Amino acid sequence: MTTGRLAYMPEPGSVELREYELPTPEPGSLLIETVAAGICGSDLHMFADKHPLKSIVLGHEVIGRVVDPATRPTDSAGRELHPGDLVSVVYFAFCQHCRQCARGLTHLCENAYNHWIASPDEFPHFTGTFGTHYYVGRFQHLFKVPDNVDPLAAVSANCALAQVSAGVDRGGVTAGDTVVIQGAGGLGLWGVAVAKERGAHVIVVDAVQRRLDAAKAFGADEVVSFDEAPEPGDRIARVRELTDGGADVGLELTGVGSAVLEGVEMVRPGATYVEIGNVMPGVEIGLDIGSLTRRSVTIHPVIRYHQRFLKGALDFISRNVGRLPFDQLVDATYPLDDVLQAMEDSKARKVNRAALTMGPDAR
Repeated sequence: MTTGRLAYMPEPGSVELREYELPTPEPGSLLIETVAAGICGSDLHMFADKHPLKSIVLGHEVIGRVVDPATRPTDSAGRELHPGDLVSVVYFAFCQHCRQCARGLTHLCENAYNHWIASPDEFPHFTGTFGTHYYVGRFQHLFKVPDNVDPLAAVSANCALAQVSAGVDRGGVTAGDTVVIQGAGGLGLWGVAVAKERGAHVIVVDAVQRRLDAAKAFGADEVVSFDEAPEPGDRIARVRELTDGGADVGLELTGVGSAVLEGVEMVRPGATYVEIGNVMPGVEIGLDIGSLTRRSVTIHPVIRYHQRFLKGALDFISRNVGRLPFDQLVDATYPLDDVLQAMEDSKARKVNRAALTMGPDAR
């Protein structure tokens, strides 16, 4: 094969399937064959013109197959790569020279997306994961997928799971804590699993019953449905009742601005509230700052993650194979030719989490 295909968004709401010559990787870089590419909420926001990125090769969640590791013989943990190995890639890059990288805050790199927003007409073409191939730059970290891990179980490890793991870590969740999670989509299910492994008591709030059912399957101790608690005050009261006055840690994983107003009232005085879901600029809410101050609630916005969280995410999946229902994470797969249908079904919430599959390794 000398050419590959990719899904390019020249402007929000439009997708073009394009074909390009496969690039020859530079030293330190790697060209992988895409096995599965997850459709994340951020991809849907880009498509709906609700994201700063307006023109892009779509996709950032990926499991790929190593073809020729000559230009990058080891993964970021120093393990030797071989043809056929499956890898997961940190979807953003670290430039190594901006102020944040110099301070060791590589997850806040000021140039993290430079490689992603390049035109597909320019080398290396395959800068997004919605394609037959993906080009891993020399400043992107990647890790081998454990042998016992299904590609679809790990397809969102480099975004949802690693991101939520960083958020749970930032929230300082420990054994015995009560954690309220707003949202039972892909982020929420991973949040439940990670918080439960830390020994927390987990409550999940969502409007869709099948998502709440999935949250229970992943270990949620209690769920709060919009059907049973239709108003914000009802949901706040229910969470406070279940937590004896408020949760120790709150995680916002819905991407809905108004959820923050509810969430900060669901936690106890002195609690920590971790904001992950709302990443789109321009969403404004009216917080009662006086209430936050008097209750000493700390809000931690969390964007991206240190690369160690991706390796930890893959290890997490590996040790929980057979214990957690990973087959419920991705409930619909589509070929690359049906990328528009996959986006529309995801937007309409006809599926919980969709993925594009392009190889025999993906079920």
